[in-house]
Formats: sequence, structure tokens, C-alpha cells
Amino acid sequence: MVSTKNKNLRRIEKRLYIMTWLLLFIFLFLSSGLFVLQVVKGSDYEKMAEENRIRIIPVTAPRGIFKDRNGRILVNNKPSFTVSYTNVKSTEKEQDEVFKELSEILNMPLITHVVNEKYTVNEKNEVVLDKLPIMDTNSDGKIDEKDIKIVDEESGNNIVPIKIELAKGKLYFDSNVKPGSNLLISYSFNTFKNKIRDLGYKKYMPVRLKTNVDFETVAKIEEKRLPGVVIEVEPIRNYIYGSEAAHIFGYVGEISKNELEALKDKGYRAGDLVGKMGLEKVLEPYLKGTNGGKQVEVNAFGKPIKVLGEIPPVAGDTVVLTIDSELQRVAEKALQDQLLKLQTDKIKPFPNAKRGAVVVLNVKTGEVLAMASVPSFDPNMFARGLTAKEWEDLSNNPLKPLVNIAISETYPPGSVFKMITAIAALENNITNEKETIYDRGVYWTILPKKDWKPGGHGVVNMIKAIAESCNIYFFEMGRRLGIDLIEKYAKMFGLGQITGIELPGEKAGVVASREYKEKTFKKAEDKIWYPAETLDAAIGQGYHQYTPLQIATYVSAIANEGYWMRPHIIKSIVDADGRTVFESKAEIAGKVNVSKKTFEIVKQGMRGVVSPGGTAYGVFSNFPIPIAAKTGTAQWDLKKAPHGWFVAFAPFDDPEIAVVVFIEQAGSGGSTGGPVARAILEEYFHLNSNANAGDNGDSNVNQRGPLQP
Repeated sequence: MVSTKNKNLRRIEKRLYIMTWLLLFIFLFLSSGLFVLQVVKGSDYEKMAEENRIRIIPVTAPRGIFKDRNGRILVNNKPSFTVSYTNVKSTEKEQDEVFKELSEILNMPLITHVVNEKYTVNEKNEVVLDKLPIMDTNSDGKIDEKDIKIVDEESGNNIVPIKIELAKGKLYFDSNVKPGSNLLISYSFNTFKNKIRDLGYKKYMPVRLKTNVDFETVAKIEEKRLPGVVIEVEPIRNYIYGSEAAHIFGYVGEISKNELEALKDKGYRAGDLVGKMGLEKVLEPYLKGTNGGKQVEVNAFGKPIKVLGEIPPVAGDTVVLTIDSELQRVAEKALQDQLLKLQTDKIKPFPNAKRGAVVVLNVKTGEVLAMASVPSFDPNMFARGLTAKEWEDLSNNPLKPLVNIAISETYPPGSVFKMITAIAALENNITNEKETIYDRGVYWTILPKKDWKPGGHGVVNMIKAIAESCNIYFFEMGRRLGIDLIEKYAKMFGLGQITGIELPGEKAGVVASREYKEKTFKKAEDKIWYPAETLDAAIGQGYHQYTPLQIATYVSAIANEGYWMRPHIIKSIVDADGRTVFESKAEIAGKVNVSKKTFEIVKQGMRGVVSPGGTAYGVFSNFPIPIAAKTGTAQWDLKKAPHGWFVAFAPFDDPEIAVVVFIEQAGSGGSTGGPVARAILEEYFHLNSNANAGDNGDSNVNQRGPLQP
């Protein structure tokens, strides 16, 4: 009996002993784990907990604003809703569900199809696709090489890569595909995942999905309570006057992968808007501003619930332009109205007169007072985000509305070039202001060439030849001069060279010359310069090709009797603290060694253009300010209407302003560009608001003056 009790006690003691050690082991295990959690890795877990609760949300700085020379705001910013996505540790399936919902709410395609996107094979015989991840294109339920179509641009043959890395978008080719080959690749990618993957997506950093979202859309998103989707209020670019001066400002667009990589150390993040064209692009470092930030507490869905701290953003710099916004408005409207009038004229319509440009310069300072290019575009479309169709319509429009005709298109100058020929002839003593030539309407010396006026102009001297734009007179001057002297004087006046204006995309143009033919043509017989080509060059035809801005600087050189100022469009830049960080200064861009007497003769000829008998007298017969001008009709295609030019400077005795009007396929420059120039000059001299100013030619009629603030 006792022995049985002792056995039971020993058994119980043994169990207690085991249990005690077991409990002790568990306690030590838990204690060590707690020690590791709280002491060894405490800071790490604390940081992770804070990251799950606290987020740093960047606050976008407003871009700098644009003002005209008189302080009128032309471009600013307005608040808008932005839909962004941030990581909340969602599974891929949960993320797909969120993006599917957003696709419907935001009216954004879940999958974007790329058709014939151009790629160049690199030195390693590889191509890396711009957009990832690749999606199922042929709807066979799997993603493989069949979802990518590759065509050789030159041959049109289908190309099959030897290897594809779908995750990286890398395509490898064999030796049959040479480096430098251009391939047209069609594929599809996930629109949303591309934004958070290819554009530098960082953990917990909000990535913009769509900007300028309306309140109704925001309400739908808030109602859905989609994990990771946040609504931010951000500034969006606002071009107050729509398409007015659009080619000067340019536009902003979402930062690309390459741009983000280059600018990642300068405060940019995925989805930021950056300048893509015009001054928006050129002045990006000034306009950007400095982003701020908010430290916010978020809930499980990533939604901000409390602001814990904030660093306010610093706005970008203010850019003051040389543009007079009223003069700009008048220039654009007058040009648009004239184009419409030409297209719909009941007697002699010019249906293809759909493009044109205006340049207005202050000849004393080089300031651009107005620069218009028609057709134009509304840069607000880019600020809010273009649809694929809108971009296609713009980029495929044959009228090229995105091109600034004033600086990026070149044309034969026609008769507005004749002052160059006149100056060269006078300076080289091959004629003088007294010599006369009898014009019967046909020039026979080298080969038959007709004047624009049937029967000719009769007896003409230099002044009358300029005033009436007599081709026969300038054919003869060209024959005497030869092409080399014509080329020399054209280059002396800066033609065939970029002016150096701050806008991107300026073209240099072409001066007709032996050298140009030798470089341009391949066949030996095509390289030869023929005497008849000199006659064409003397009247601004043939190989001459210049921009309206180049013509404006050349006219300014005549107005100034020997020098022209570098054209500029930026007056000053002021930072957020009111400090001037840049201020432009008038700079002489070039001088010509031409006598004062020569300029006086040529200017008298230009004065005659708007005097009785002159080619633009009908437009300026009652104009109260004395001006000098020249009309031009530039042949460029025998089957199409010529281009029209009109150039002028005013006042005649003390020039302040030069105006150039160019219209494609418009016929005579006097009757087409002249009315546009008149409207601009009336605005500059305030003639419309001074009906009683008189018509006695007083050059002091309430003028703006060259340095109007």
C-alpha cells in the first residue's frame, strides 16, 4: 500500500519536474524572442510599424507663371484633383481588381495597344520595349512571343527574335538583323502597371494615374474605398488665353522614363509634368519650383487621416516676356481672319491659304513683341492629359499645328529679298540711283523671263524698281552681280543662319549658292551652277529658304541702317522671393559694312511701296504713320499658288518696329499680308483708339515707344 503511494508520488514529482523545465524553457524562449523583438530588432520593427502608419506624401510646387511685358498674367496654375496609387501590400490579384475598377471610373484603358512603334536595334542586336508589362495580344490565354509582332521598316518583312525576356521587355535578334536597323513593333501593355513600374515606382510613394479629374469621378472613387488609391489636390497648368501664343509657351506633359532617370536627383517623381516644347521646355529649371511634403497618418487602405507635419512647396520663378499680349492677340486674330477671307473669297479664292506666321520686332532692342503661327493648338489639352485620339489628330494633321512656322519652317522669300540685290548692286558700283532700265515685260539676256506685270513697268530706276517690285530690273542686277556677290550680301545680313532666339527648333535656312548645289546634289551635271539660276536668286526665288524670323532681323538691319539686334523673347526672370535671377540685355547680333547713302536709296524704294504706284499703296493709302515696306510673291510650285510675304518697318524716319507677315499659298503679299500688318501697326500706334489723330504723317501719335514697361 505504501509502496504504491510512493510510486505515485515519484511519478507526480517527475511530471512536475518535467513540466517545470518545460515551462522554464518556454519562458526562456519567449523571453529571448521578446528580447530580439524589443532590443535587437526593436528599431527595425518600430520603423516598419511607423511605415505602415505614417507616410511622407510629396506636395507638388506650382510651376512658375508667365507674364507679358506689361505685367499681364498669361500662364498660371489652377488646383485640380489627381488620382494616385500607393502601395498598401496588396496581392497581385487585389491590385488587378483595383486597376480594373479604376479603368472604368477614370475611362482609361486597362490594356494599351501599341501599333508599329519604331525601335532601332542596338549594337548588341537587342531592342528594349518602352512599355511593360507585356499583355496577351492574341487572346490565347498566355503571354509569349506570339503577342509581339515585329516588322523590318525597310523591307516590310516579319522578323522573329531568337529570344525574348518578357519580364524585361528585351528582344534578341540573330546576325541577319543588323545593328541600326529600324523595326516596327506592335504589342500590348498594362496601362496602370506600366505607370507604377516603368516610371520609377517606389514603395509607399504615390504614383499619379490621372490628373485634372472632375469632382464626380473623385466621388465615385471615394465611394469605392479602393485600397491604395488616394486623391491629391495639385496645381495644373492653366494657359489663360488658350491657343494664344501657344508656340511661344509650348506645353507640359508627363515625365517620361528617360527624363525621370536624368532628373531623378532634382526632385522629380513619376507622373510629374515637365516642359516638352517652347519656353516650358527651355526654362524647365526655372519653372520647376521646389516640392514640399506632408507627413501624414494613414489607415489600412492608405488613406490619409491626419497631417502630422508639413514643409510648404516653393513656387517656380516668374518669367516676364517681351511679348505685348494685346499686340499678340491682334496679330493672331488678323492673321486668322485673313486666312479665312482668302479661302472663301468669291472672286479669287485661295483655298489652300491655311498656314501663316507673323513676327513683330522692336528694331532698337531685338525684343519680340508678337510672334504668331497659324494653325495653333490649345496647350491646356496637354496639361490635362491628351487622349490617344487627340494626339493622333494633332500629330497627323497635315497642317502641322504643333510646328512654329515663324522659326521652324523655311520658304523662298520672293521679292522681299530684292533689297539685298539692290544693296549689293549699289555697294559694288554696278549701278546707281540715277541709272534707268526700260522694262518691256520680258527679259531676254540669258533666257526669256517674264515680269509679273504684263507689258512691264516702262522706265525704272532703283527706287521705282523696289516700289513696284520690277523683276526685269533685278534680273539685270543679278546678271551683273553674279551669284557669289548675291550670296555674300545675303550672309552679311544674317540670312541662312539661326538668329539665336531662346525658342527650340529654329532652322537656319539656305542661301542660294554654288556651294549649296555642290553639297546637295549627287550627279555632276546637277552640281553645276547655271546663269539662269542667278536671275532667280536675284529676286528671292530658286534655292533661297528662310524663316519669317530671319526675314524680320534682315528688315530690322535695313531699318537700323546697318545693324540688327539679337531677337529675344525673355525679358526677365524673378524668383519666389522677388529677386531678379535673369534679365535680358539688348545685344547687337550683326553689322554690315554698307554706306548710309545706299540705305537711304533702298529705304526710299521701300517708302515707295506704300506710296502712289507702289505694290501696297491700296492697303496703306490713308495710313497716318509714315512706313517703309516690301511685298513678296514667292513661287515654289508651278501647280500651286505662290506664298505671300509682306514686310514693313515704322515710323520711317525713326524706326521702332519691324513687322513680317507670311501666308502660304496666298498669292500677292501686298493684298494678303498687307492688311494683317496694317492691323498690327494700328494696334502698336494706338490708332484705333485715336481716330482724331489726323493723317498728316506725324510719327509721334501716342506711340508705345521701344521700351514700354
